[in-house]
Amino acid sequence: MIRKIFITLIISLSILLLSTEGIFAQGDGPRAFLLAPTGLWGVDAKWLNLDQNIVPSGNVFVKSADLKINVFPISAFHTLNIAGRYSLLQVLIAPGNVEGTADLSAFGYGVKSISNSGLADGLIGFRIGLIGAPALNVPDFVKKEPEFSMFGMFRIWYSGTYDASNLISMGTNRWTFEIGLPMAIPFGGDKKMPFWWETVPSIEFYTTNDDPAFPSGNANESTQKPLINLENHITKNITPELWLGVDFRYQYGGTTIVDDSLDLDSKLSIFGLGVSAGYQVLPYLSLKATYGNVIWGYNGADSRMFRLSATFTYVDIEKLK
Repeated sequence: MIRKIFITLIISLSILLLSTEGIFAQGDGPRAFLLAPTGLWGVDAKWLNLDQNIVPSGNVFVKSADLKINVFPISAFHTLNIAGRYSLLQVLIAPGNVEGTADLSAFGYGVKSISNSGLADGLIGFRIGLIGAPALNVPDFVKKEPEFSMFGMFRIWYSGTYDASNLISMGTNRWTFEIGLPMAIPFGGDKKMPFWWETVPSIEFYTTNDDPAFPSGNANESTQKPLINLENHITKNITPELWLGVDFRYQYGGTTIVDDSLDLDSKLSIFGLGVSAGYQVLPYLSLKATYGNVIWGYNGADSRMFRLSATFTYVDIEKLK
């Protein structure tokens, strides 16, 4: 019986790679919004290596910056049944560091070297199934035919470490509220291993930073306009354990305003592409790698990213007997 359950887990978890990186310009990544069985507990650990002119939080564009960022997001998640609907709770912290340069000639400072370390913005998130997303335990989940699903998503991003005396910090000294409607659409292939198209429209709203790090040293506050995201992934299992995919994402908005008057010309209008691969090493261990690149960015916005992640999951087998 236990052997049968482990085989079931191998099949089911091979299409499950829960990931949480919405604070970065690269988004959540593939296989983050597929339906999964309930009763799972898990930890997702990542390394992101970024070379970009976007701050570590992933939503503020600084045209004159050249930043090298390493972040190590760690998230914990649990899938559960709420009124018969699949639901997910998650929390995330993101330690890391940044170094690079910024050209501040416009403010009379020339080119400055910058560096910092600490925590990037973290999150508390909730997701619930709206269409085609019932709450299923592992055995019932394996029997379910792939179908369209839609989820409601709400996430609160809290600030990481912040120091206004430093030109750049890992955190943002504000709150971010994100709502979205992630969807997963199977098409082509066979019934057990179709192509999956994940499309995730979302919007982010920001509170005011009342202590901005601004070169002139006399700014009172900074605000940011809402940012619209459209994240997409197309993936396909080559074997029950191995999948490959392509990623594409568009972001628009997010202009930063200082003291209600100074527009820093920081609007995001970005289109990026990437490739990903994942492998189910063990029933409880998944690995994933992604390379992504902004191929077009308004006003010079740019980013290159390598991401490596490991997802550990646990389910109480005794409850399934």
